[in-house]
Amino acid sequence: MTEQNPDLRIPEPVPDPKPDEAPAPDAAATPDPAAQSGEQTFVYAGLPRIPAHFTRSQKLLAFCCPLAGFGVLRYMILHALGLPATLVCWGVLTLGILFLKRTPRIRFTWSHRCMAAVLYLFPLLFCISDNKTMTGLCALYELAGIPFFFYHVASGEAALPRCLPLALYKALLDYPGQNNLMFPAIRQCLQKRKLSRNALYVLGGLLLGLPLTLLVYALLLSVDQNMGILTDWIRADWYRNLMIYLVQLLLGLPIGMFLYNSLYNNATRRNIRSLRQSDCTRILEGMRIAPGMLLYAIMTPVCFVYAVYIGLQASYLFSGFAGTLPEGFSYAGYARSGFFELCFLSVLNFLLIALLFLTCRRQGDARPLPLRIYSSILCVITLLLIATSESKMCLYISEMGLTPKRVYTAWFMLFLALVFLMLLLRQFRPRFHLARGVLVTGTLMLGLLAFSLPDAWIAAYNLNAYKAGKLPQLHISDFVDLSDDAYLLYPDYRQQLEEMSPSVYEIHLTRRWEKDAKDPFRQYNYATWRFMKRYLP
Repeated sequence: MTEQNPDLRIPEPVPDPKPDEAPAPDAAATPDPAAQSGEQTFVYAGLPRIPAHFTRSQKLLAFCCPLAGFGVLRYMILHALGLPATLVCWGVLTLGILFLKRTPRIRFTWSHRCMAAVLYLFPLLFCISDNKTMTGLCALYELAGIPFFFYHVASGEAALPRCLPLALYKALLDYPGQNNLMFPAIRQCLQKRKLSRNALYVLGGLLLGLPLTLLVYALLLSVDQNMGILTDWIRADWYRNLMIYLVQLLLGLPIGMFLYNSLYNNATRRNIRSLRQSDCTRILEGMRIAPGMLLYAIMTPVCFVYAVYIGLQASYLFSGFAGTLPEGFSYAGYARSGFFELCFLSVLNFLLIALLFLTCRRQGDARPLPLRIYSSILCVITLLLIATSESKMCLYISEMGLTPKRVYTAWFMLFLALVFLMLLLRQFRPRFHLARGVLVTGTLMLGLLAFSLPDAWIAAYNLNAYKAGKLPQLHISDFVDLSDDAYLLYPDYRQQLEEMSPSVYEIHLTRRWEKDAKDPFRQYNYATWRFMKRYLP
């Protein structure tokens, strides 16, 4: 037997259950020396890049993935998110689940089912809400979450990996970028059928003859202007739409290859090094090169400067908790002063904590007491800065009302506060699963904010507060920019807006028509459909 490469450690692939489609084994599997430490991995030597046989499910997947890539490009990237985007997400997720179920070694656990339920739930927002910010965030969540879900299911682990950044790298970049076997699978399927092979020859001939055809047509058009009839026929709407579909299908092929590589490589692990806990441990141990005393000496003046700043600016920082405005500040100026600097400091403190954890030299997983103390101090300082920023924003909202930007800012600061609370908890409970806590918290907060339809309760709060005398004035521009969600839960919103400023309301309707004219897919959600049915002629 030839010498085996220890870097190719993969679980043993199981052939497709159908005997007529079962692939021939490419090489024998032998236990990896790492198995002596409890990790059941295998080494495959001399595997060719293209397998001798693809299973029936792998061939069918190769034909479905280009269509899925076309759907993702057209309905999730190029056009407004709506009902078609919901169907595309559900279709891609269902396709991946059915394919993974065909792999005998893969078992779906309760955590996998929970992740699938969340990924099926979030696309519902596309056909309910007209809020582009929320639907855009949910689309990003789906585009990153679906490949990670395939990776997590194929890994066979019930719990989320502790090395979440490395797992995300494997799921989103490493696995989808290897092998590239979608077109070989299609070619292998078509080569066995004479009719399919001839169809490929015809298609290839048409594509190769296209430049020559265009040259001949241009020369004939210069000789006889009656050939312009053909130009008018080409300019017809149906032909233009057909060309758009074909171009989008071609541009969607890389997305289809990404999906196929992700599913195929996760199911077979062919010529791919899988991520193991020993790899994470080795990487972390290799990064622990800095002496503890050096890091503590760096952090001491930083913490001292923070303490001096908080002591000198206590009256300014904490006036928001008392509901009072510092002298010389407006509400907008007070809320915005130093806000971005505080956000930058929060991110900087997070990086400093990560630096302490990753580079501090120590034995094993035990954390020295000074390391935990300095990390805890940074967490407490960051929580204090976030609390002051949140108090400023609450004071600003109480006087000036709600806007989407203010709501999203307050939501993000609350998420940061929860992340640093979990970091603080991690200092005293090392076994706390930080990656799982951050992921679950972010998912819950995003879902609650998105499905609560924030534009609806922003409009309701502002109008009710103005009627009750809590707000001194209303800014019409803040209302005009709200999405159609404002009409979904607050039926009197249109009447109130028209009474406040008829001219602004007319501008609002004009903008609405312009948006629909630019992108008809914008109408494929319940909020917009209901608005158009009730309020537009």
